[in-house]
Amino acid sequence: MRFLLTFLSLIYLSSCGIIADYHSPKHSIETPSSWNSTNSKSTAQPQPWLDEFNDSQLDKLINEALEYNYDLKAAAARISSAKALSRINGADRLPQLSTEIRGARQQRNSTGGFSVSNPRSNKFGIDFILSWELDVWGKLKNRAEAAEQDFAASQMDFRAARLSLAANVASFWFKTIESKQQLQLANKKVKAFGEARQIIQDGFVNGINSALDLRLARANVAAATSQRDARQATQDNVLRSLEILLGRYPAAQLITSNTLPELKSQTSVGFPESILRKRPDVLAAEQRLLAADLRFTSAWKNLLPTFSFATSGGTNAAQLRDIFNYQTLIWNIMGNLTQPIFQGGRLIAEKDQANAQSMEAAANYAQTILQAYFEVETSLTAERLLNSQQKSLQLAVDESIEAEQLALEEYSSGLIDMITLLESQRRSYEVQSSLLQVSSQRLLNRITLYLALGGNLQSVPVVAEPAINESFFFSLFN
Repeated sequence: MRFLLTFLSLIYLSSCGIIADYHSPKHSIETPSSWNSTNSKSTAQPQPWLDEFNDSQLDKLINEALEYNYDLKAAAARISSAKALSRINGADRLPQLSTEIRGARQQRNSTGGFSVSNPRSNKFGIDFILSWELDVWGKLKNRAEAAEQDFAASQMDFRAARLSLAANVASFWFKTIESKQQLQLANKKVKAFGEARQIIQDGFVNGINSALDLRLARANVAAATSQRDARQATQDNVLRSLEILLGRYPAAQLITSNTLPELKSQTSVGFPESILRKRPDVLAAEQRLLAADLRFTSAWKNLLPTFSFATSGGTNAAQLRDIFNYQTLIWNIMGNLTQPIFQGGRLIAEKDQANAQSMEAAANYAQTILQAYFEVETSLTAERLLNSQQKSLQLAVDESIEAEQLALEEYSSGLIDMITLLESQRRSYEVQSSLLQVSSQRLLNRITLYLALGGNLQSVPVVAEPAINESFFFSLFN
């Protein structure tokens, strides 16, 4: 017995030195001290991004989506599943106790002399079985901690889904406003082209204008009408898409604002290293890396001996009323030490697989960080260029509107031909449409930038840790 204890102690001490908890090396990506795509002010904490838009209706829609969106409910259910899985893995570290109540009746034929008898016998009993694997090497602890890291990663996934949903609602909100303005501009264009056609038609009847001028005017009206129908289809699509995000029936009946908000020229963007602590996808990738490392450590420890013991006790009686009689008590206790010797290379393969998964998680973590930096840098560059583009288009709109008005007056006076008038009208509406599009793109890019920086929904109530609501799932089918 003393030799056995000494042998086990040596195994334990040697294993503690050989198989310590494994940690993948940290990413080797260099983090700059500031963003190189902007001259914006860097602060430790960017402002809440919804506050900049100052749109109370948008805030209400985002709150509605956070409460009723079905994709977010699915993400919440995945959190509950991950939490349950972490509890399942943690249960392996605790003793397992079960009970069994037995009852049997038996008849056996026997002969004695010239007679045959078939006596009957009854057996009743109750058993309690206790088993416990001793986590000497911390293998079960590693598995439980890996499941906890997976649970934490699922919580970060929910945060990311929540931020993404808020950003999508805001994006589609601004798209609906742009589509509404584009439709209004298209209607205005059809009306203006129709008025020009009427003037040309009157001149054609009086012998002043040519048939070519009239046909060009008619072609302009037809093309403008077709474009208006396309704008109507776009507005219908974005309205229904937004209603889906809100958890509503897609009826295209949502009332939207008439104008897009104006943005400030600059925004605080924080420091590059801050996104490593704020972006949910980066945090989730880091936690999955920790989980993979813990599973790799556990796979190593599968090569070590397993210690467990089991005990059972109960009663065995011929009468049901005697199963609780202590005089019929029977019990046994047993300890096991199992050392894997040969399993066809399965344990080594499991260790190699866990190692590969740990390397994959490390690469995914580094790639997630690079992607985060990429999204911020590209959004900052787009911010600057879209701002410049918007200013240039605004100047082009002012000039083209004046040119259109002058062309109409000079054509009525016979100073210019029909082609010049139609070209001035076409250019005017094209640049107005482009200005609306760029103004919307600048808003969408600002949302993308804030999301890339980690998001900040301080103006929106924080949702508590979600739980599965069974009545919600049943209500889907009622």
